[in-house]
Amino acid sequence: MSLPTPDVLRAVAMRLPRLPSAPASAGPIAVAVSGGADSIYLLCALWADEVVRPRLRVLHFDHRVRGEASAEAARFVDVLCAALGVPCVLGLREGEGAASEADLRTARDGFFAEQRMAIGFEILCTAHHLDDVVENALLRLARGAGLAGLAAPRALQEFRDGHRRWRPLIAAGLMKDDLLSALHAAGIPWREDATNILPIAARNRIRAWLAEGGKAALGTGYQAGFARSARIIGESQRALAQWARELGCVMVDGALPVAQLRGRPVALIQECLREFLYAHGIFDPSGPSLESLTAALGAGQDAQSAVRGLLVRVQGGCLSVLKNSPVYGQIERPLLIGVPDDECGLLAEVADVDEVRWASLSRGDISPTQEVYLVAPPGPLVWRGRVDGDRYQPLGSSGSAKLSDHLINRKIPATQREALPVVMAVGQILWVPGLPPAEFARLAGPTKGALRLTWLGPCLD
Repeated sequence: MSLPTPDVLRAVAMRLPRLPSAPASAGPIAVAVSGGADSIYLLCALWADEVVRPRLRVLHFDHRVRGEASAEAARFVDVLCAALGVPCVLGLREGEGAASEADLRTARDGFFAEQRMAIGFEILCTAHHLDDVVENALLRLARGAGLAGLAAPRALQEFRDGHRRWRPLIAAGLMKDDLLSALHAAGIPWREDATNILPIAARNRIRAWLAEGGKAALGTGYQAGFARSARIIGESQRALAQWARELGCVMVDGALPVAQLRGRPVALIQECLREFLYAHGIFDPSGPSLESLTAALGAGQDAQSAVRGLLVRVQGGCLSVLKNSPVYGQIERPLLIGVPDDECGLLAEVADVDEVRWASLSRGDISPTQEVYLVAPPGPLVWRGRVDGDRYQPLGSSGSAKLSDHLINRKIPATQREALPVVMAVGQILWVPGLPPAEFARLAGPTKGALRLTWLGPCLD
């Protein structure tokens, strides 16, 4: 479908249903537009509001994952914005090819932050809708997320740096089918992202699963029910956060006073813990990883525990992160498939490596320091701490060497080395975050049922 002339495009955009009013703010309103159906509908529906229209500024970030298709999407967004008379800023990722979702999100958020300083916007609009709420809830529930994670994505979300994310399609109660029907009826084109249908990402697999039987199993309009539940969860989380502030649990120089949590409900204690860990770069830790700290806070006792490579201590009524890293020792612990291990910060999953992903891995587009794909070993996975004398042969190396030498050569700080888990299978070292995986588990080509290991702890690059 080709882009209509500017006059026709503006005429059909004017006929789109109006979205809820924008939150009160001064200055421009930025709109994240990828070129897909969701963001194109969002832009056109916002443009239809004569009050909002002069304040719109479009931000498009080219992740450079899909080669020429990515570049074409950027050109399409630029031309469409010109036809609507909306200023557009195009951003470009430095790297090229496939990367982890976390790396892509970090690059995109960096671009948004740069433009917020340059343009001076307070509100950034994104095109999340009710189907996104469902997908998020299922993903987060499966990983044991807390209230803040289960409430996302919210219709309006405030960030510590002062900007707000506004998601008017959620506020309007719109589903993906609603957007597609409206765009088809209006003759407004968009660009499809072919990677959205590949079963590589967990979100894509959930989307396909729901498309096959979501309505039959849950009933028509189940998305609205998920959205209501997310709003209720969000209200509960905000109430707990307010209660914590009233008790004086407010971060000061990276530490959190917690004496007032003694004898309080577990839900309040865990909300404070999750907020504290979020401030230190740990997102959505699972309940089990917080149990010892939760018990200590509730009893007014001192304790310390490792959470994804950080050593967290409660002492004298104050919660803090110790500068020294946790030492795991040589006792082997099981690493379960599909369940994040929050003590060590590892996630093991079964993943299919198709031709596209294999090409990206072969080019080195995906950093092996945070995420690796391997031949699934025949036995169970375990992990432990580093032991003197550990040796292994990294991918592409002609022989084995001491693990300590590999860590030094990779310039991983000494303070982080003891906090890195050693993943093992069949008695051999399989991977250590920050290093390449073992040569013996090298993939030979596209593989179904490969093992994907992801490091959830602090960045090592």
